[in-house]
Amino acid sequence: MEAPLEARCSCQQCGNHLAFPIELADCVVDCPHCGRKTSLSLEAPPPTNAPEQPSAADLINAFGGPVRRTRAGLFYHLGLMLVAGMMIILPLLYIAMIAAAAYGVYLYATHCAFLLKSMVGGVYLYMLKLLAYFTPLFVGVVLVFFMIKPLFARRPPRAQPLALDPAINSTLYAFVARICETVGAPMPRRIDLNCDLNAAAGFRRGLWSLFSNDLVLTIGVPLVACLNLREFAGVMAHEFGHFTQGFGMRLSYVIRSINLWFARVVYERDAWDVMLIEWAEEAQDWRIMLVASCARFGVWCSRLLLMLLMFIGHGVSCFLLRQMEYDADSYEIKLAGSEATESTIKRLNVLGEALARSYKDMRSTWNTNKKLPESFPAFLVHQHSKLSEQARTHIEDRVGLARTGLFHSHPSDGDRIRRARQADEPGIFHLELPATVLFANFEVVARQITMLHYNDDLGLDCTAANLRPIEFYTRVPAT
Repeated sequence: MEAPLEARCSCQQCGNHLAFPIELADCVVDCPHCGRKTSLSLEAPPPTNAPEQPSAADLINAFGGPVRRTRAGLFYHLGLMLVAGMMIILPLLYIAMIAAAAYGVYLYATHCAFLLKSMVGGVYLYMLKLLAYFTPLFVGVVLVFFMIKPLFARRPPRAQPLALDPAINSTLYAFVARICETVGAPMPRRIDLNCDLNAAAGFRRGLWSLFSNDLVLTIGVPLVACLNLREFAGVMAHEFGHFTQGFGMRLSYVIRSINLWFARVVYERDAWDVMLIEWAEEAQDWRIMLVASCARFGVWCSRLLLMLLMFIGHGVSCFLLRQMEYDADSYEIKLAGSEATESTIKRLNVLGEALARSYKDMRSTWNTNKKLPESFPAFLVHQHSKLSEQARTHIEDRVGLARTGLFHSHPSDGDRIRRARQADEPGIFHLELPATVLFANFEVVARQITMLHYNDDLGLDCTAANLRPIEFYTRVPAT
């Protein structure tokens, strides 16, 4: 069967190349790269349609003056200190529980040793005494062990982010430096890239950088592919807005770190947990099954204690953490404007749906023929373009209805949008070129991050032979 004839044109909005069957000429479709309407033309578009590559000076000059600083009151800082102190007490309380459990095991071992000293009643009675003595002792030791284990639990391995060279990506570094100067935040020492639909600024070496301005900015490449410059600048302003309050930012880091540690040790399972479960399920002897079941009960008790402490810590900290998010939002609103902030929130919700579809399709193609898109950000943009207007409108309408719960650590998107509308800020940065213009060669970087994501994050044994260009997925027009 003969392959259909194909033509190529450029998107009238973003300038990226499109391939399409020749019979679809003059049709209007959603661009798989930017998601906007474009006409499939057989005529070569004028070169002015392609997005201009702005220089670092152009970007810096596009910013207005510095934004007004969001001030935090005395009671806000006192509240942060109180919550941080309580969060530090919770792990200490857990250590005290471990010490109490260990002491209880010690008391049992010493006070019940009389069960081992007498053979009166025969061998069978003595064996029952041994079982009565060693089973609780074993369960107690296992309980103490599994209570101690979370204190030394390490984070699961993740892909090493790709650190950018400032000499090669000088435009991006200048753009970030200008945002930091505008909001009054310290400049990060390093910019890393990963494959998340998110961005984050944090301490580069964790606790070791807590009392310095040793920061690292981590940017998700899919975020860059899906936002324009104005929206992307707003997201950066939000992240650096957290660092404008040095004292509060450090206290919030302690609060968030302890909350994350509790959540991780409560919900994650390691090889020891799996081994205990398999031992209990595969045991044939009823006595071994009894001991293993008692041990699992002890582990359940330890996790129950951790969960109780986790909920206490989460409950006392969520209000202040939400307030910090609102403060960070204020910088995004002042820099990008209320309208751009709202559009970013809605776009990220729609992209969340496209992200879920992307992983679903990728799992299917990997399981059937071991093929994956060579650029995950481009594939996400393609999935976004395939969403119907009705589906997008439905998602955006739901965003406005979301409300913030009492125990939410982040405000709902609906409440964030309402805050942005109430502020009614025009913003000081209005360039709406694709955010990809910040990179010297975005497509190359996107493919590098994609391969790291497949192998390190998803655990797939993926090589270049398994990859397919994005044109392979975009031949069928969006519907």
